[in-house]
Amino acid sequence: MGELEQGRGGLRRLIYASRYAGGGDFGEVVRTIVNASIQNNRLVDVTGFLLAGEGRFLQWLEGPSAGVEETFARIGKDPRHDGVVTIADGRVDRRRFRDWNMAQHRLGVLDRPLLSEIGLEHFDPTGLDAARAEHLLVEVGERHLRGG
Repeated sequence: MGELEQGRGGLRRLIYASRYAGGGDFGEVVRTIVNASIQNNRLVDVTGFLLAGEGRFLQWLEGPSAGVEETFARIGKDPRHDGVVTIADGRVDRRRFRDWNMAQHRLGVLDRPLLSEIGLEHFDPTGLDAARAEHLLVEVGERHLRGG
């Protein structure tokens, strides 16, 4: 099946933000989430990118509508996520992160100029609009892809 039409419901992209609810080392939790996501996302043909830092998450999910819905429902029930906020949700013509069942990046000092560029002093993505969230995810994702 072509990338432009991914089963019933078409191709969907959902971006959400959440806070880490605590209960362990944040870095270890991120690794655990990514490893489980890679396996789970393969089963429902979902790809995407996760930014994590300062106890917060910003994630881009994309794939068949039913797969994205199933994945997001699982995240909503995950006790490690708190304050889940949907930033963008809708149909798209193509995948942005098609080669990654789930890639991730832990934000650090080198990311501060990009955070500043979108108006964040600290990584708190819950107040971002769709355009700024997309910009942040795409910029960091492309840098991640280049190995930088």
